Amino acid sequence: MPLFFRDRGRTGGFSLVEALVALAIVGLILAATASVFGTGLSGHVAASDVDTALALAEEKLDTAGVVEALRPGTSEGTFADRFRWRLVVTRYEDKASSTADSPGLAFGLFHIETTIGWRRGGHERQVTLATLRLAPTSP
Repeated sequence: MPLFFRDRGRTGGFSLVEALVALAIVGLILAATASVFGTGLSGHVAASDVDTALALAEEKLDTAGVVEALRPGTSEGTFADRFRWRLVVTRYEDKASSTADSPGLAFGLFHIETTIGWRRGGHERQVTLATLRLAPTSP
């Protein structure tokens, strides 16, 4: 029997084309997996930044009016050389109630708003929290 009429059922391995196709499929799977892990890692970093900003904003709201009396005004600063914060305190005036216009009240309602800003990946991001607080009015 001539050499080119051998039994094709007894081949000894993969052809070069089969090996290249398998290698290409494995490469595509690895690239997709790396992309998923990369996206997950960047999402984790972004969530960590938001978590830090929220904690800082809550801390600023909690401490407003604790050390000294609340007064209308604005204060600003930086945290960890990365997060910029701004705290704005204003008198809250309820348009439906006439008590806001009554002089001589010992307590007043204040609107406190804090904004935390930072840069991540060339984009400016910010978180803003606000609350109302009843506090003694200064004479």
